[in-house]
Amino acid sequence: MAANIAKKSKAGDTFLLSGDLGSGKTVFVKGFANGLGIKKTITSPTFVVMKMYDIPYKKYKMVHLDCYRLKNEQDGKGICLPEIIGDDKFITLIEWPDRIKKLLPENSKTISFEYINEINRKISLP
Repeated sequence: MAANIAKKSKAGDTFLLSGDLGSGKTVFVKGFANGLGIKKTITSPTFVVMKMYDIPYKKYKMVHLDCYRLKNEQDGKGICLPEIIGDDKFITLIEWPDRIKKLLPENSKTISFEYINEINRKISLP
């Protein structure tokens, strides 16, 4: 599913990934990256907040943000998130977007994740 969404995405797209810990957000990003042809291993940027990946044959990049450790929008401004989110040089996927609500573009696409059990997750698309 994530790979198919990635193939339809374009530079400037922002995806908001909402859900509890362990609900599948980072796994979704791995599938999304695969759909873009990114071969690097995708890991959660929880401790570094942001990771950037080149997309083969494209002039734009994929940005994976994990805002879990940010307290508010000021923290996001401190690491230049307003210059990245929604910019047409990037496709941006944001985990824990509620931490930086005021920095998010209006045309963001929200994808919600819910843990069902060890094997199953519920994913809700816009």
